[in-house]
Amino acid sequence: MQSKLIDEGITARVALPESYGHSDSFEYPVLLVMDGSTQFEHIAGNVNFLSTFSIVPEMIVVGVSARNRLKRFTHTKMEAYAERSGGAEQYTRFLRDEFLPELEKKYRVAPYTVVTGHSLSGLYTSYLATHHSDFINAAISVSPSLWWDDFVLIKELKTATQNRETLPSRWFISMANEPNEMAESFERVLEVLKSMPESQLDWESKRFPNETHDSTPLIGNVEGLKSIFRGFNAVPNIEIKSLKQLQEHYSAYAKTVGHNFPMSVHQYNVYGLKAAYEDKLEWGVEILAKGVEVFDQSEILWDSLATLYSMNDDNENALKASNKAIKLAREHGSKYISEIEAQNADLEAAVKSID
Repeated sequence: MQSKLIDEGITARVALPESYGHSDSFEYPVLLVMDGSTQFEHIAGNVNFLSTFSIVPEMIVVGVSARNRLKRFTHTKMEAYAERSGGAEQYTRFLRDEFLPELEKKYRVAPYTVVTGHSLSGLYTSYLATHHSDFINAAISVSPSLWWDDFVLIKELKTATQNRETLPSRWFISMANEPNEMAESFERVLEVLKSMPESQLDWESKRFPNETHDSTPLIGNVEGLKSIFRGFNAVPNIEIKSLKQLQEHYSAYAKTVGHNFPMSVHQYNVYGLKAAYEDKLEWGVEILAKGVEVFDQSEILWDSLATLYSMNDDNENALKASNKAIKLAREHGSKYISEIEAQNADLEAAVKSID
């Protein structure tokens, strides 16, 4: 797209959840990845993995790259870079007023936005977390350059008072084994954050002493995603829940983060299968039956429902669900096609043997 606000062409890379085509109405949060040309692929892959097991929600991952990082990612001007710095506020208006509305025209976007950045773009996501909770809901800052302009953002944080009608943004900030002003700035910001009331900023931090500045984005983003979505996973281990208990969990979670996250394909799938494998087969069937009611185009859920019916020796209904799954899998070009076909063949054989 061509931006009027920053007067340049912008190219974005978009990764849709694999379940995106399983519904015509389900909306997904957006994860904006700064420095998208280098950070997009590993973050999109990790979101796909983590969301498959309901550790984080399924999200639309969008990589955006700035041509002039120094200008776009700094909110104050330094004398040495007077004409090449201080454009963060303008860049924020571009993202908020031009870019996200364009994204909303093309995709089913939920009103929940997460941003992530590393190094200089980590400074920018820190700026958004501390100055623009009206725009973003959560931020990840991996080894941010908080030394910028004599630690100006940290100084501003000391006196910051954001008027908010919603819950504070969640912010994850981390540092690798960087020396000198990088390490000093991290210590300074933690000191300030520890003195702030919890109602002003919901934050967590982590150090990665075995990582370098270049290697830390991989682990930093995984840990950051787990941090800002802490409490999201309703069944992290084997303490299974019924459908009603799952609904109660996400109702309570919505109050914690200020946004309602309806259960998505992978949540129905993971929780339904876990329930069945932990000797609550009727719970699993109920969860997956609700799942196919909401996502009737999901080969994943129909195939899992077929599995549970077969566990209950109901091969006739299992085959019906499996036939639905195989039809959808072929339409979607599903990566699960071979497993779905294998189960379908087994179920056909089982039904024929009974006949």
